[in-house]
Amino acid sequence: MFRSILVNNGERITVHDEWLVIHQKDDDKKIPLGDIQSLVVDNMSISLSVYALCKLAEYDVNVILCDSKHLPCCNVLSSDSYYAGFAALKRQIALPKEMQDNLWEKIVKAKINNQAYVLEKLTGKSEISGRLHQLADEVLPGDPGNREAIAAKMFFRNLFGVNFTRFEDDVLNAAMNYGYAIIRSLVARSLCAHGYNCNLGIHHIGEGNPFNLADDFMEPFRPIVDYWVFAHNDELVDELTSNNKISLVGLCNTEVLINKKRMRLYNAVDKCISSFTSAINGNSVDLLLLPDMEKYGK
Repeated sequence: MFRSILVNNGERITVHDEWLVIHQKDDDKKIPLGDIQSLVVDNMSISLSVYALCKLAEYDVNVILCDSKHLPCCNVLSSDSYYAGFAALKRQIALPKEMQDNLWEKIVKAKINNQAYVLEKLTGKSEISGRLHQLADEVLPGDPGNREAIAAKMFFRNLFGVNFTRFEDDVLNAAMNYGYAIIRSLVARSLCAHGYNCNLGIHHIGEGNPFNLADDFMEPFRPIVDYWVFAHNDELVDELTSNNKISLVGLCNTEVLINKKRMRLYNAVDKCISSFTSAINGNSVDLLLLPDMEKYGK
């Protein structure tokens, strides 16, 4: 199992003899580069050498930098990890609108069904989860009826209470935003590794958003974070603690089910993006979308 590292204290991060070295006041911590899957730097006073960044990219480590509010704001991605990047980009640009709509339909259905499984597992509200499954069945290509938004409103209010509102400045939303950013970085890393340009989304088309495609493919994975937030609700009081953040970063190593096989989340994301490549090469919508939340946690 690879390690997910959160660094929130120290002075410098360097690399020496293929080891990541975290220089602290009293001592240094050393971690083999080959053992690291994700590195989150959550302290703006820490210096990170260019050589260290290059070595981390060489080892395909997912590097995430946090801002002054301690939220992930930057994802450092390798630019040369795929041997046929131009061919992948051409296929991505040429993707027909009809196929984009069909892919988005499948993504939204997977997301809503996963929300339904999470809601029933955590609250026992079978009637509401049944309605969510029904909404998933009603999704059409491109989701013109906006079933995704309807399902999200129903899901969050039944999971966290009728007074809960997304994007409020509270600790529950902070936990979700932090966890979503970690998942988004995993998806972006995998997309870049397969030669895709994250600016070019299937459904998300924000001109100022450099991660439109990652935002598309992370949607079915969001319930993993929602599950964590509900399960840790009692310990989320005023603000996210270091332990909370370490646990959220550790979701990269959580086990999920894909195609009836258990694997770590970072491997599951790669399987999903690989299936996207197979889909556009074969002009199909046969995607492996994670996770199978019906069996999550078993």
